[in-house]
Amino acid sequence: MDQIVSLLKKYKWIVTAVCALLVVLILIVSIRAWWDPNREEVKVGTEYLKQLESKDITSVEQEVKSVKKESQLAAIEAGELSLWAQFSDYVIFGDSRTVGFSFYEFLDSQRVIAEGGYTIADIAKHEDQIAALNPSYLFLCTGLNDVSIGLWETPEDYVAGYEKVMQELMSLLPDTEIYINSILPAKDVAYEESEKWKEIPDYNAAVKAWCEEKGYHYIDNTSVYEEHSDLYDMDGIHFQKDFYQYWAMNMIAGVDE
Repeated sequence: MDQIVSLLKKYKWIVTAVCALLVVLILIVSIRAWWDPNREEVKVGTEYLKQLESKDITSVEQEVKSVKKESQLAAIEAGELSLWAQFSDYVIFGDSRTVGFSFYEFLDSQRVIAEGGYTIADIAKHEDQIAALNPSYLFLCTGLNDVSIGLWETPEDYVAGYEKVMQELMSLLPDTEIYINSILPAKDVAYEESEKWKEIPDYNAAVKAWCEEKGYHYIDNTSVYEEHSDLYDMDGIHFQKDFYQYWAMNMIAGVDE
């Protein structure tokens, strides 16, 4: 018995090595069993990695952003995130319809620069105010008055005027992402006040094409109008309180983070 104990002590390192080798062999067998290329999970994962290899970095980043945006919107709709809390470090500029964001106390009145009758020509009067806030995001919500008052007789004239405004803003706010909202249409009853509002779709088409050409951020509000036109006021121009959550949600959805 003493001899056996002596031999075990003498060759202890051999016993240890053999045990270690057995552990390694068991791990290899286990991993190979799990990493069966024919297993459905492994096949799906391998295919996804191959797809990523074939994409450029920009494409992958956009895909990640898209997934992140979908998660954000889903969380807002589920009530897990506050819609209005998503408006951080921003400024919204617009006309009387835009006033509703602060009038109904959804957003800070210091960051909603809006007044009845405002057009893109009025942005220049507030450049210092906007620059002082130095927002990460600037939402432009004009258009209704721009179409009706006659400063720009055609959509092409309007786009040319808008381009000058954008150049000034980008020079003033080089680190700010600027988002141009499409013009929310007026309803039929409002045409008694201005027949020009019938041309809003033409103006929107011109602005959208211009934004695509220049690479500007464009927020298309068509779906908001079509799905919630029942939330217009009786004048066919302004909106009821509940409309603003849908408009705001569409703006957040359009932000490219």
